[in-house]
Amino acid sequence: MQAFSKMGFLAHPKANSFPDLCIVSIAAVSAVFFLCFPSAAQPLSPSQSKALLRLQRLLEYPPPLAGWSNATAFCYLSPSPSLSISCSGGRVTELSIVGGASRPLSANFSSDSFFTTLSRLPDLTTLSLVSLGLRGPLPAKVNRFSSLQVLNLSSNYFSGVIPPEISSITSLQNLVLSRNSFNGTVPGLHPLTALLQLDLSGNRLGPDFPSLSSSLVTFLLNNNSFRDKLPDSLASLDHLQKLDLSSNQLNGWIPAFLFSLPSVQYLDLSENRLTGELPANLSCSNQLGYVDISNNLIVGGLPSCIQSNSSTRVVLSSGNCLNSGDFGFQHPSSYCNQGALAAVLPSANKISGSKSNLGLIFAIVGGVIAGAVLVGLLVFLIFKKLRPEDREANNIFSTPSAGKSLVQVASRSPAEARHMSHAIRIGTLGQTPYRVFSMEELEDATNSFDPSNLIEDSPQAQSYKGWLQDGCWVVIRHLKLRQKLSRRSLLQYMDIISKLRHHHLVSIVGHCIASGPDGGNTMDSVFLVSEHITNGNLRDHLGEWRNRDMMTWPQRVSAVIGVARGIQFLHTVTVPGITGNDLNIQNILLDQTLTAKVSNYNLPTLPNLKSNKGGSESPLTGTVDKGHLSSIGTVANGEKEDIYQLGLILLEIITGKSTGSRSELDSLRAKFQKILADNPANLKGLADPAIRGSFALNSLRTVVEVSLSCISKDPKQRPSIDDILWNLQYSVQVQDGWGSSENLSFQM
Repeated sequence: MQAFSKMGFLAHPKANSFPDLCIVSIAAVSAVFFLCFPSAAQPLSPSQSKALLRLQRLLEYPPPLAGWSNATAFCYLSPSPSLSISCSGGRVTELSIVGGASRPLSANFSSDSFFTTLSRLPDLTTLSLVSLGLRGPLPAKVNRFSSLQVLNLSSNYFSGVIPPEISSITSLQNLVLSRNSFNGTVPGLHPLTALLQLDLSGNRLGPDFPSLSSSLVTFLLNNNSFRDKLPDSLASLDHLQKLDLSSNQLNGWIPAFLFSLPSVQYLDLSENRLTGELPANLSCSNQLGYVDISNNLIVGGLPSCIQSNSSTRVVLSSGNCLNSGDFGFQHPSSYCNQGALAAVLPSANKISGSKSNLGLIFAIVGGVIAGAVLVGLLVFLIFKKLRPEDREANNIFSTPSAGKSLVQVASRSPAEARHMSHAIRIGTLGQTPYRVFSMEELEDATNSFDPSNLIEDSPQAQSYKGWLQDGCWVVIRHLKLRQKLSRRSLLQYMDIISKLRHHHLVSIVGHCIASGPDGGNTMDSVFLVSEHITNGNLRDHLGEWRNRDMMTWPQRVSAVIGVARGIQFLHTVTVPGITGNDLNIQNILLDQTLTAKVSNYNLPTLPNLKSNKGGSESPLTGTVDKGHLSSIGTVANGEKEDIYQLGLILLEIITGKSTGSRSELDSLRAKFQKILADNPANLKGLADPAIRGSFALNSLRTVVEVSLSCISKDPKQRPSIDDILWNLQYSVQVQDGWGSSENLSFQM
């Protein structure tokens, strides 16, 4: 009754005295009961209870649904991060389940039957089914939920096209289909006039850009296979705050209006093929706080509104051909000119499909394009005449040549093709397309596995250095299988391996599978071919003995940003992510451009079907056994361990010294914490003498604060990899602003 008094009911001056309670009539109590617990008056209908229990069976009894039975009062279950059910009028209106599935549901699962059962809950306004192993196509009957406002099916294994019927759910406000395997063209979403959030990231969608509703506030399309130009229709997104189109193959010029959309705060166009110059008079929205145009084919200078550094705007522009900004991390202009030529040429189907657009192109820049095409064709014919073998070597999907017994694999996925295409473009970094090698090629590369080329020899694996015919140094690692796998199963696993290609990883560039004694039905070993990085590790470039090549403060922070990007990729490339990696500073290698590359990372795992404890393990020897990973929580712990190791690397680039023992680390942590609390200017006393006088105090301070957060004794207090990247990038911007400013009051 005290609770009712606090809510305004039964406000009697003597509500705490027992005798006075007797004056409350049964009718009054009943009224209060019905007001406070309306669902109790209308319990969940039997048909909807049966539907929920059937969902439990179809989902193969995931942990969040453990304990459900015919006696479960679904509408009164306490909400938790993994399960939330809301009811109104005795009907389910919200259903949210977050699992920890590391593999798809069994082959018996039918997405059509699953959504048929879900349709027995027609009043749903929120449906969130995350990481439950859902597989198969998304059926058209998803449109049966006419009142649905939130649909979140992220981190599952849905495949095929997104059904066009989804555009008929006009009440949708949030649509999240990220981290699945959807492919093909996105249906027109312009009928969804109430849509505020659209997240299609981490799929295989493309190539055409989708049509959208102008109501969007958040639009995430990153990590797909879109190859279109950025459409003018984006100019109508007046409410857009966050736009992420990174890691696609978008081409053409960047529309200037993107930077001045009235509400835009976050703009990421990195890792595409965007070309041309940004106009010098470009204007930016006052709300714009983050811009990433890195790793494109942009030339010229940076406009003033994204050139100046401030505490309110972070701008990343490396990996282009700019003549301003972070000039030390730009390609020569020839690199972007060659890429731009290929990007601006229209495809045959678009030429035939749009005569008006073609006429407009010729009217404006016809002469320029015609000349460029002529020169390009002449260069292509000459190049083809002189080096015909390159066509076969650079064909990602080429079949084995005659006489070569190459193992065949399934066609590369669009996502992988995107990464490999990008790797081809940055040839100066020594990356090559992923391919399947023959044993003859590996024998040629290693001089028949001559002992003089042996780098590592252990019972689990042997590693050899090799030299490919195209002039690339590689490391060839011979691994045996822990268990016999069929050819199909092993090829599926190698298809996953082939996706481990990133600018900041020592990438695996190919493999060769050795047949078992039965001649081909089973395999007994695998050769993994990786990049060979010859410029030493990160610690080498901090020590006094490498004085001529010691890294400056901006170079050190840039290197760790690269490490963080590599870790971010490992944590998201598979479900669950690749965690618990060996991230000590000696395993961070630097290539000739001082680009940091993570080596000795773990390989993906497969479900451990032989163990009743569940979990997963790698089928290859010489890799970390993850049989203990039996829950998503353990995977999260692996992520936090990687964050901790990154913190130790940060401390070493700050001080120039290894952290040593646990007691030394605790002592250093205490010193930094005291200085930050008392007088941050004294941080210079703990910095590496080799970089003193070359850094901005606030840049150093930010990195110190990040490192201390990373090495927190409580894993829950350690930041996410996204937060780390944001702060490190901010540190770079502060440093750039300090270095270009005439006011050197902070110089030391």
